[in-house]
Amino acid sequence: MRASQVLVKLSLLYGIIVLVGGCGQSAQEKEIKIQFNVSGNAQTQQKAAEQEKIIAAQRQKLDELRATLEKLQSSGSATSRQKVQQLRKQIAAVEEEIQAVPMAAAPTPGAAEKKAAIPKISAASATGWAMFRQNAVGQPASGPPLSTPLDLQWKYRTGEKIDGSAALVGGVVYFGSNDNNIYAINAKDGRQIWEKQTGGPVNSSPAVVKGRVFIGSGDTYLYCLNAKDGSMLWRALTGGPIHFSSPAVIGNGVFVGSMDGSLYAFETSSGTTLWSKKLDAPIAASPKVEGGVVYIGTLGKNFYAVDAATGEIQWKFSAESRIFSSAAVSDDLVYFGSDDKSIYALKRSGGGLAWKYSASGWVSSSPCLSGKYLFVGSNDKNIYCLNAGTGGLIWKKDLDAKILSSPVEFNGLVFIGAGKDVVAVRARNGQEKWKYTTGASVDASPIIAEGMLIVGSFDRSLYAFTYIGQ
Repeated sequence: MRASQVLVKLSLLYGIIVLVGGCGQSAQEKEIKIQFNVSGNAQTQQKAAEQEKIIAAQRQKLDELRATLEKLQSSGSATSRQKVQQLRKQIAAVEEEIQAVPMAAAPTPGAAEKKAAIPKISAASATGWAMFRQNAVGQPASGPPLSTPLDLQWKYRTGEKIDGSAALVGGVVYFGSNDNNIYAINAKDGRQIWEKQTGGPVNSSPAVVKGRVFIGSGDTYLYCLNAKDGSMLWRALTGGPIHFSSPAVIGNGVFVGSMDGSLYAFETSSGTTLWSKKLDAPIAASPKVEGGVVYIGTLGKNFYAVDAATGEIQWKFSAESRIFSSAAVSDDLVYFGSDDKSIYALKRSGGGLAWKYSASGWVSSSPCLSGKYLFVGSNDKNIYCLNAGTGGLIWKKDLDAKILSSPVEFNGLVFIGAGKDVVAVRARNGQEKWKYTTGASVDASPIIAEGMLIVGSFDRSLYAFTYIGQ
């Protein structure tokens, strides 16, 4: 299936989005626009087509080698270690050949806005939120308390919709857009530091670790960029587009799912494939890595626990419909939602069902765990607060719009996107405390870091809010 076909199918799942202008807010906005050329010229397109032919041939060879390796490892026979190592070297060599194929040059843009200087990053200032919901409880929040009401600090406009989350590290906001670009923005004033073009839409959320930015693209590659200037350090090929699945970096491994149905582990410094595991269906969820185990669901309704060191499946649980939702993890349980209208809690040991709560609509939202409370949204327009131990309903709040965004709880407030709005409700009872209306649907999940709330919208803009008077 072509990448464009996959995007069409995914867009149908989410319904029809109508883009409208304006925010209807009195807060003074600082909007920075970029010029974007979507067409390109015939010469660039011809060069890209030639490169794709080369890459396609190498991909076929790569698939054959990977299939041989997986068959060898799962056969149970006394296979020589030397044979396995030889296959891994061949796979690495083909990956290097594919990476060596240059991307077609991007069309030359018009006059660009003045670039901002990158803030100095010291050990003391390198705080923030580094990757998609990648602490155990799935809370993308850190730093000083953030209270309502919030004020719009700045707004940065890209060339297409934004439906991935951002990362904020050391005073820099990193994010992707469906205009095929990856951006680095100064968190203080919203000015661009750098941008990097890929070959496909970027709705994967970045992981920023040790001066490197890891992020997936619809062009099938996982990119590793220099956080300071956006230069490419390496790119690793998967067998399909990377849509929505966001990389998790743990130790020397970076883990990500692909629409080819495989879960990948790459070496962080070089991009070498550590292992890949073919699951049952395309993967849109992001991996959650905890205690040496990767937890992830697929669009084929199955949820997996995979050994992070070897790629071997420890257990599998079958829901009743596809899984977009990414997991949150407690000491004993792992939580996720499904398009079968359910929120699940499974036992981390063995994968048995601990409890199941039935909503009235799809649960593509990823749950957020805070103590004994589990927060999650649904396209039935409600945000739910459940007892994390029993699955019992504590409260639910109708936000008057379908919810695909994932919640974040911080300082007694829960923030989430609902329709065109970014909303804050009280964690203890769901009472609405603050709302801001953007120009289009907010499917992206907000993050809180360094005293700021950051979220993207289908109106092509990234929004940054701070507490009024801060």
